[in-house]
Parts: sequence; C-alpha cells; structure tokens
Amino acid sequence: MQKVILLLTILLFSVSTLLLAAEKPAVQTAQGAQKEVRTEPYSDIPTISPIKPLSTKGYEFEGGIIFWEDFEPGGIWHRWTGVDNTFPPPERGPSQWVVDTLAALGDSSWRCADLTLGTNGGYGNHWYQVLDTPPIMVTDTNAVFSFYHRFSMEGAAGAPSPYDGWDGANVRISTDNGQTWQVLPYASYTVTSSWAFGHPAQGHAEGVGIPSWAGDQLQWVKESIALKEYLIEDQPLMFRFAFASDLAYSTEDDAPDMFGWQLDSILVSAPDTIFFANYGERKDMTGMDLEFIPPVGGNLWHVVRFNEPLPHFPEHDPPSGIYAAACQNSGEEYDPLATYNPWMDNIYVAGPIALPDVEPIYLDFQHMPYFTDPDPFPDLEFFRPEVRHIDSTSWEFIEEQPYVYYSNIYDFYGIEEPVWMEFAAAWGWPTNLSQFDLSRFAGQDIYISFRFWSDEDQPLGPGLLIDDVVIYSPIKQPDPPANVTAEPVPADTSVVVQWDFEEGIIYTVWRAKPGDASFFFRGEVRDSVFVDKGSDVEPFIEYLYVVTSSVKYEGRSDLSDVASATIIPLNVIEFGYSDGSREDYLTSDANRRVAVKITPPVYPVDLTHVLINVDTSGVRGTAARFTVTEVDTNGLPGTVITTRNFTGLKDGFNTVALTTPVSIDTGGSVFVTYQRFSTSPYVAVDTDAPIAGNTFLETADGWIDTLQVNAIMHVYLDTTEAIPPVGLEPLRARIADGFILGSNYPNPFNPQTTIPFVIPAQAAGQRVKLEVYNILGQKVATLFDEIAPAGTYQVQWNALNEAGKAVGSGIYLYQLSSDKITLTQRMLLLK
Repeated sequence: MQKVILLLTILLFSVSTLLLAAEKPAVQTAQGAQKEVRTEPYSDIPTISPIKPLSTKGYEFEGGIIFWEDFEPGGIWHRWTGVDNTFPPPERGPSQWVVDTLAALGDSSWRCADLTLGTNGGYGNHWYQVLDTPPIMVTDTNAVFSFYHRFSMEGAAGAPSPYDGWDGANVRISTDNGQTWQVLPYASYTVTSSWAFGHPAQGHAEGVGIPSWAGDQLQWVKESIALKEYLIEDQPLMFRFAFASDLAYSTEDDAPDMFGWQLDSILVSAPDTIFFANYGERKDMTGMDLEFIPPVGGNLWHVVRFNEPLPHFPEHDPPSGIYAAACQNSGEEYDPLATYNPWMDNIYVAGPIALPDVEPIYLDFQHMPYFTDPDPFPDLEFFRPEVRHIDSTSWEFIEEQPYVYYSNIYDFYGIEEPVWMEFAAAWGWPTNLSQFDLSRFAGQDIYISFRFWSDEDQPLGPGLLIDDVVIYSPIKQPDPPANVTAEPVPADTSVVVQWDFEEGIIYTVWRAKPGDASFFFRGEVRDSVFVDKGSDVEPFIEYLYVVTSSVKYEGRSDLSDVASATIIPLNVIEFGYSDGSREDYLTSDANRRVAVKITPPVYPVDLTHVLINVDTSGVRGTAARFTVTEVDTNGLPGTVITTRNFTGLKDGFNTVALTTPVSIDTGGSVFVTYQRFSTSPYVAVDTDAPIAGNTFLETADGWIDTLQVNAIMHVYLDTTEAIPPVGLEPLRARIADGFILGSNYPNPFNPQTTIPFVIPAQAAGQRVKLEVYNILGQKVATLFDEIAPAGTYQVQWNALNEAGKAVGSGIYLYQLSSDKITLTQRMLLLK
C-alpha cells in the first residue's frame, strides 16, 4: 500500500528537547514518522558585521564607561568650550572688469577677466563681478536694450539637481535706481538654474532658478530685448551685467583657455533716439565686486537650566538632571521660544579625553534636534559629532562619511511634539553598538565636538540640544543566552524566538536567511521572548536566529547557538514519501534525472515549491535543474510543464520555488525531477521502508524504479482551492484514519483559548490524551485523558499549569495522542 508521510514543521533546536525525547513521545507526523531535527552545528553561519572583534591590546581596562557628561553642576568632565567656526566674511575685492583688445569687436571691448590668468587672461574661483550702466531715462515705449557678447566659462555638465549649470553670466534690470534687480528673461540662456549664482555655500546664495549663459560661445552674438513692460513714468532704468563663478574649476585651475565674458555695443535705443551707448569704452559704466558676504553666525553653545517643571513644554525636559547643552540664543534658562542664527557654524568642544588601548570604543548621546529647513541637503541646517587627535588641528567625521540629520519641527500645538532621543537607538542600533566608532584612536588622547550648521533661511525651532554624552568600550563579556528556539506561527506569518531569561540583561535578536553574509539586527527586549513579524518575514524561507546578551555600556556576549524556523502557510501542506532522515544519496550520472511521482491526497491543489535534501560531499557545484512533468501513458515522466534552473544548493534541505505554480486537478499526478550537471550535488535518500512506484532514476536505458530508496524530494501543495478547504492539521488527520486536531482560537491568546479535536469511530476503545507542552518539551498541563466515544470535542485552556499557576508568554505545543496517532499544533500566549 502506498505510504504517505507528511512532515511536521516544528523544529526543536535545544539540547534539552533532545534529552527529553526519551521521557515523552517524539513529535511525529500523521503516520508516526519522526521529523528530522538538526543536531550538527551549522557550518556556514554568518557573522554580525557591525560588531567589532573584542581586543584588549594589553591595556588594563575591563570595559565600561570611559567618558560621561550630563552637564550637571559638579560633573568631573565639565570642560566644554563653544567656538564660532563660521567662515570669516571676506573683504570686497577689486573690480575685474577691464577694457581689452582680445578679439575685440572694434578697437576694444569690455571683459570680465584677470589678464594675468591663463593663456590670454581669464577668471578665478568664487567671483561675483557686475558691470552697471548709469540710470537711463527712457521715454519711448518702442525702446530696445541690446548688446553683443562672447564667452568661455565652465559648462553645465555634471551639475547636481536642482541646478543644471556651474559658472554663469546674465543681465539684470533695475527700476528703482539699483536698490533691487531682476534677471532679464533672455531665451538664449543655456542654463536655467546656475550653481554659482544660487548655491548658499559654494555659490552666491541667490537660490535656485537663476538662469545664465554658460559654456563656450566663441563668436560675437547680438542679444536684444524690448523695454516696454519695464517703463515707469519719471523713473530711470539701470542695466547690470552679472558674472559668477563657484569655488572650483576656473581659468586659474585647469582651464587656461577659458577667457571669461566679453561685451560690446551696449545700446538703449528707439527707432529715432539713442538713450545710451557704450562701444567698449571705459566711461559711463561701473564695475564692482559683489562676492556674497554672509553675516557672522555667532557663538551660541552653552549649558542651559530647565525649570522644574517646564511650563507647557514638559517633553522638553532633559533625560537626566535639569541641565543640558544647547545651541540657541537664550540665556542661562532654556527658552523653548528661543532659536538660532542663520549662516552659523558653531562647534562645542570637550577634551582632551584619554582613550584606553582597547577595541571597540563608541560614542553615543541624547539629543533633541528641534530645528528644520525644507530645502534639500546640503542647503539646510544639520549637525554632526566630530573628533580630532590632540596633536591635530583638523576635525574628522566620527563616521567615515558625514552624518546628516534631517530634522522636523512641529507646531507647539500640533500633532507631534519634540522628544529626547538616544542617538544610536533612534537610528536602529542595538545596545552597546553605535555608528560613531572611535576605535581608530584607541590608546590616544582626543577632543570631541558637536557641530551645528545653518544656512541663510529664517531659523525655525529652538535649535540643537545635547545631553548624556558617553564614550564607552563594551568589552565585559556576559554569557550568551541559553536554549534559544525559534518557532513559526503561520497564522500571522511571524516567528517567536525564545531563550532562558536572566534579570538585568538586555537581549538582542539577530536574523539571517540563505545567502546572507551577516546577521541583521531585528530588535531588543528585556524579556525571554521576541516576536519577529512584518512584511519582510516570508514563507518558505529558513531564517536563522541568534541572540546576544548585553549590559548597557559594559559588554555584550558572543552569539548564542543558532535556531531556525521556516513559516509554512496554514493552507499549505508538505507532501512526500520519505521520513526526512538522510541515510544515503543517489549517485546519478550528470544530465540524468531523479524523479518523484506526486499524487496529492486532496484536490485541486497548486504545487508551488520543491523541498529537496542534497549531499554536497565530493562536489563543488551548487546548481541543478528542476522540472515538473506530466505522467505519460507508461506512468513515467513525460511532457515538461515548467522548468527552474537553481543555483545556491547547500548541504541538507533546500527550498526551491517553481517559476510557475503547477495546478493538479482531481485524480491527477505529476513528476518532480532533479537533473544534475557535472558538478551538482546528489539527491539524499531515505532507505527506511521504501515505497515502490514513487522514486525513479533516469539511465541510458530509460527510467527505472529505485525500489530500495525514497528520494528526499518533497513538495509544498497549496490547498486553498481544495474542496472542502483543508488546513495542514485537518489534512494530516484525514490520513491518520480520521483523527482531527484543529487550530486553537483565538491565537495568539490571553489568557484563554479553545482547542477543537475529533475522535473517529474506528478509535473506539482507545485512550485519547490532549496535553500541553512548553517549547522545551516539558509537559505543562493535561486537558483531556480518557477513553472517549467518537465525536467532536472542544477543550478550553486558561494558561494554567497542572499546579494551577499561570504560565508565561511564549509558544506552547498542544498534542492529541492515542495508541496509534500523535498530532501536534502550536499556540502563542502573549500577555
């Protein structure tokens, strides 16, 4: 008789579970075959890349806090200095407008250039030069402004959005005697937003959207524009030729042939009147240097005291004590209505600080970044911590790259209020880790600082506040947590990770999946259970979990033992003919196939995945081809339905998703085949109670029934469309002569849940038990134990053990057993 074995997906990875196997029945499938439990160590466990290896390097330091500053009076490290690091305003330079004969349109032409630069004169970095006409009274509505020009300057290539050009030149008009200017809208501008004119730090702070000419125009070209719309009665007009360059790449750098901007034949005229004319002559025109000069930012860093309680703003109170450092223009008392200055570069410095010769060393701090600027980086307020060696004058980012904090400000009466945050934790770093790593300065003396920078916009918000600055080395090593287990919960696509709890320890959970080189941080708890859930927890993937123990600022443990879990949806069953335990493997030839005939126990179903156990010893390849075929008239593999080439096979179980799910209708069967390449792994086999007619091997003479083995090649079947719909346990129960163990409800629960089960007529005279076990296999409670007639039962469990005491949160197994059958389900208690 054909034997069907459905493997339970409950994996028990703790040693204690294995030791208890002799005391209680092993977790079984519907036919009584034991699920394979991984007992050998994982050979390819990833590391946790953010954690540096521990190293004491010979220094007598056991780990813990190296530097602490809470800004309270009497603090031993109270030695901070505020420094105004704002770039000093430059002095106005000379006018660079000259009358020159180079390629002049007539005898001479105007040029914006330093004649000592480049091949024939040119321009330098960060110029802002203007050439203005005198006020011109224009009385004819037909008047036109015109001029000739040629230019050679940095082009537009590579300018970052929202800018589309670097250096530039444009023409402006004033109708109020030069108090304000607007750019004339020439259609011939080659740039719509000039970096040199607009950028607040590397340009001249006029903002986005200033058009200009840029690049090369080596021939003289005439430009003209009508003046009718600019005329105001009794008000003269002025015209300005504006040239701007940014901080880099000019004639004085690597472009000696860029000659700048040349002008000639500047004319304001009507058909019968000339109002103004200049033909490259040094008269009636004024050249000026207008390089942008920002205001001095001012030194704002100081320690402020918070009133107790702070009226109307209790959330502003510092995390410890009543003092904090603030970069704002307030007095000794913190003022939530105070703010900071524009054009500011302020740093707050502490040191020297002696670091022990150990690794790793981290910096962390509490902060309230209550400021905002809607502009994109770098045109906005930001802050960052910096460091320098005691013998250096140059500040470095504590990270390899600058960290920019994009803050939001909220209305005082709005939806959200500002809060104090521990920096590392706020950005997803676990206890005893920080993105601010000082290990490269181990054994040296350093200074640290907090730098707050603002741009030209009107300041919004009280500024930046810092408290509880700590430098620490977490090298006191606690023990890793013991008895780590991971249990899937298909009902909500989550995994429950548990371990032995110890008071005062912070537990950090890390996860990896196949192909990951590192474990990734999932969360921290001060409990013995962590629920991993979310959209990134996917079915059919074997997730590996480790847990580390931490004592804040002091130390962290090595990795715990690895636990793994694979979520199989409730409407999906695992189907195959082996018991999952590997005794040998098939030495099939290259390009020959191993096939397993799949005849589902219910219909219709969709075959979605192949679960295969392979042996990689003696081979170096990881690729193979999987196909699903029809059954031909001889009962052998026939026409191919779908194919999947798969790379990355590892020793043991592998889950392979089909390219296209295969539907199997009522009464149908298919073959799943595995085709080796020359270096592919071999299919593992189970030699216990082989079933003829299920596993076939392709040879040069055709297909043969292996007879003596079952290939460990199972499938996942989606039973969503099965009539009537069935879940995993009810289907197992059908195969198990009619016993049914249903899913408890509600699940998760607190504190009571109901467990349904069915005793079939053929079980008459058998003793039936319903028992609850914890994840370590220890019995918690007996809910049903009697020789019962056939029928449907519902039993409630109120989360009490046999002594009548409440049990803790976590995964529990409930098991229905008789003389011939053991069925097991999982439930989750969350308090």
